[in-house]
Amino acid sequence: TLSEEERNKGLITASAGNHAQGVAYAAKIYGAKAVIVMPTSTPIIKINRTKSYGAEVVLYGDVYDEACEYALKLAKEHGYTFIHPF
Repeated sequence: TLSEEERNKGLITASAGNHAQGVAYAAKIYGAKAVIVMPTSTPIIKINRTKSYGAEVVLYGDVYDEACEYALKLAKEHGYTFIHPF
């Protein structure tokens, strides 16, 4: 469970699939900003579904680990709350 303060900072995660969509959906419900970093190899259907929930999608890296590293960097730079996928 996230506090209101954590949600108000904005949420960020890295994922190429269902976790991305889950965070985007939850952020929409709570009125929070969501930034989802996805590898460039993510299928377009996953990207579009994530965007459909209002999330900002950032494509970065060839694999999940690169996307995750970048998401952590953005979280630190912007003060976002990082949501780990597992």
